[in-house]
Formats: sequence, C-alpha cells, structure tokens
Amino acid sequence: MVFIPRPDIRAQAVYVDSNTGDDKNPGTRESPVFSIQKASEIIRSRDNNIYTMKINPGIYVLDHHVSIATEKDLTEKRIVIEASVLPDDPSWTPEKMPVITSKAVKGEFPASYHWVVSLLVDESHVTIRGIKFHGYFYPNARYFPVARFNKTKTDLSVEQCLFVGETNSSQIQAGIIAHGDEIKIDHCVFYKVRNTVVFFQDSGNGIKTGNGITNSIIYGSNQAVWTSSPDKDFKFENNIVTNCRYVWAKSFFNSSKSYSIDNCIIVNNQYFKGIADTSRLQPGEFEISENNVTKEGEVTLRLFDTDDKPLLLGVDEPLPLDYLHVIPGSAGYEMGAGIFKHRKP
Repeated sequence: MVFIPRPDIRAQAVYVDSNTGDDKNPGTRESPVFSIQKASEIIRSRDNNIYTMKINPGIYVLDHHVSIATEKDLTEKRIVIEASVLPDDPSWTPEKMPVITSKAVKGEFPASYHWVVSLLVDESHVTIRGIKFHGYFYPNARYFPVARFNKTKTDLSVEQCLFVGETNSSQIQAGIIAHGDEIKIDHCVFYKVRNTVVFFQDSGNGIKTGNGITNSIIYGSNQAVWTSSPDKDFKFENNIVTNCRYVWAKSFFNSSKSYSIDNCIIVNNQYFKGIADTSRLQPGEFEISENNVTKEGEVTLRLFDTDDKPLLLGVDEPLPLDYLHVIPGSAGYEMGAGIFKHRKP
C-alpha cells in the first residue's frame, strides 16, 4: 500500500515552495507542496481546516488558471493567498516576493478573446497579499493576473502586490479584472501595466458598491482606472498616478454622475478623462470632484539601473528596498503610497 500524506487538519496554512516543495508533501511549513495548484486544491477540500496559502520566495509559472474557492464554510472565515514573507516584515527584501506569471494557452475565457488568467477568484471573502505578478510571455494576449467573473461573489481584497508589465514584451492587460462589489485595492504598485484595475459589471442590481483603490502607485499605464458600471461610493484616495495615457476611463454606459479623487498626486499624464464606446476609448468629460489633488511636479521612482556602476562578475547586486517606489525628494514621497503599510525603507 502506498501512503499518500494528507494535510494536517490542525494546520492553519498550506505552504508552497517552488524550490524545495513536492506536491506529495502535506503542505506544512517544514514540508511544503510545490505548486500553487496543489495548494488551491487543499484549500478547496472540505477535509481540513485550511483557508490560507503561504507562498515562499520563488518563481511560479502557471500552466493553466488556478481556481480560488473552497467547499468549506466561510462563515467568519476568509481565503488568504499571501507571501510567507510580507513587505512589512523586518526580513523582507524585494527578492523574497514570490513571482507569479503564466504560460497558459490563450483563450480560456472565452476562446475567441485570447484571455489568460492566473488566479481565478470564484469565492467571496478573498485576500491576495504580498505577491509580485509579471506579464505574459506573448504581448498579444489579454493577460489578467487576478480575475473574478462570478457576479454573485463579493469582498475581494488585493493588498501589497506589485504588478509589472511591458506592452511589447510581457503585457498585463489589467492587473485585476472583476465583476461585482467590494473590490478593494490597497497599497499596491502598478508599473507599466495596460490597465491597473477594471471594475467590470455589477452584481445584477444595476449599481456597484464598496469598490476602490487606495494608497497605491500607478506608473506608465494606458488607463489608470477603468470603471465600467455605475458606482455609488467609489473610493480613490492617497494614490499617485503618473506617466499614464488616461487617468480615468469610464464606459459610455456607466451612468454614475460623479466620482471623487481625494489626497492624490496626478501629474504628467496625457489625458485626465476618457470615455469608451463599443469600439474605442477617447478623451471625454464627466464629473470628478477633487479634494487636495496635486497636479504639478515630477514623480521619480527607484529603478534598478547599473549603467553607472562597475560590472563585477560573480557579484549579485540586490534590488533596493524601495524598488519601484517614490524616492526621497520626489513629489509624493511623504504620502506613503506603495506596498509598505507600516514602514518606509
């Protein structure tokens, strides 16, 4: 008889490690599984009390989407998908952020759209935290690292995540695309992704609620914000938006009368507002109330640039702790936007 270990029902989390893990392992801290897919199956199962996935440092290339859901009762519980070392931990460095990308075949959702998804959220009460998402290998695909297409689900929180894309090599069509209510994005960085978040269709009642982006940096996007359906209490606060084509895009059928931007820096963008019809996005007008919004100055991010440094073979130069964050002396530095909640590097 072959013994197949089962996850410890007393465990509080399933651990994943792309370097030392094995999907035959029980998924404990000492004996992690190898794949995010296996960890998601453990969270889905009703045979344990595990709702949390801890992802160790490493690179995770998904060959198809991973469903985030569970057969267990979520009363007073939530599913948490997070890095084992979070940005505010004293031992954190940028290299310790687990990296997720995809090599999935285009066209899962649906085939004619050439969409690719990494984490498909099909449950309410989900948190995704402390993960770095890289773009798709072929830039002609519409790649969504995080997606929720089930309109009946609610309460999706994406925190302290880094989304890095590049239009001509590793595009991210949208860091997050989601139907329904309570899509909350906090302390994230979006660097050269096409769209940060697409707040997509409503849950069926005609108006969305509980959605927003806070404490985040958006740099070099085509559309910094995309609101497709009417909202009644959208929150856009303490964000930095710079070097983007459009700050805010709204679908033509979105009948919301007014949005608001509070305590933000909005500088060096080509257009402020855009309206999308069925075929294209173009500059347009709709009401956005502004409170304490700065529209002058320059925002400079910390980049990894070795052009002015000696090349030393065999020397592994670490990424700066404030990689892709606002540098001291730049506009927006004092805001604290970015992936750190409780400290500055």
